[in-house]
Amino acid sequence: MRTTLGEIARLTGAKLSGDAEKAVTGAAGLQEAGPDDVSFLENPKYAEQIARSRAGAVFLPAGAEELPGGPPNRLYSEHPKWCYAQVLALIEKDRRPWEVPAVSEKADVHRDARLGKEVSIGPFAVVGARTLIGDKTSIGAHSIIGYNARVGKDCRIHPNVVVGDFCEVGDRVILHPGAVLGSDGYGYWTDPKTGEHKKIPQIGRVVVENDVEIGSNVSVDRATTGETRIGAGTKIDNLVQIAHNVDIGRNCLIVSQAGIAGSTKIGRRVTLAGQAGIAGHLAIGDGAIITAQTGVMSDVEPKAVLFGSPARPHREAMKLQALFSKLPGMYQTLKELKKKFLQESKP
Repeated sequence: MRTTLGEIARLTGAKLSGDAEKAVTGAAGLQEAGPDDVSFLENPKYAEQIARSRAGAVFLPAGAEELPGGPPNRLYSEHPKWCYAQVLALIEKDRRPWEVPAVSEKADVHRDARLGKEVSIGPFAVVGARTLIGDKTSIGAHSIIGYNARVGKDCRIHPNVVVGDFCEVGDRVILHPGAVLGSDGYGYWTDPKTGEHKKIPQIGRVVVENDVEIGSNVSVDRATTGETRIGAGTKIDNLVQIAHNVDIGRNCLIVSQAGIAGSTKIGRRVTLAGQAGIAGHLAIGDGAIITAQTGVMSDVEPKAVLFGSPARPHREAMKLQALFSKLPGMYQTLKELKKKFLQESKP
């Protein structure tokens, strides 16, 4: 990438203070950036790094004009991190000059599949019969798109992804390596006489709405009947398990190693932090935050913040954690009081 600060200001809508003709070629953090890089500051607690930064230009929050020292070229915005992200997108695009839409001769595309315009399919990928692939979607090597599936426009499906039979993926979806959509839900009937676990057929599907991103090695199980659904704009981190018939609302954040059991309904803008576990057949209200390693076993009210296992309101859980650390001392005091009482009660 090589562009000027004036062009970056026009792209991002930031207000430039400095040399509009200054050329930059990269982007980096405040401490690592050099004279040809753009950087950014969003969190005020790192403001002291501005004075020491060698960046060619820096995005700053609107109203930060008084920050002393540092790069003379400054771009002011209400959202400096998002402006910086747009510069990163320029660099990412520049780093992929080899990506010319093409279907590899080594790919296996069924004759009854329908491909949109400018579709890319990598070597050893498989596209099943009666499947539709939207315009400008890329499918990485060794990925499998099953029978009668749907993949929308402008999607990026990385290598070794599976989109199972009858599953549907919306527009502008990103699926990272190893993600599996449409594996069987974990459904069994146990014979009360023999104790044998017998499989219940899983004949539903997975629906992923527009602008969803799903990380590496995520498993989204198909529904027993009906749908497992991921709402538009939701972002799912690596190593997440989503069980059959789960319904996740729009714009949720689900962090690594979280797990959601079957038939649970997650509202809009919910955050599930790392290793959070949600039991089945629950309702999690809009805007709720389930903090790291929290185990949820009952319905959650909208905008609740929970912590612990079993989950409790965050403030209550923190008070309990503080009390737990005092238990050894309290127990020792109790032993001493008991001993003293017994001695004084002797005739």
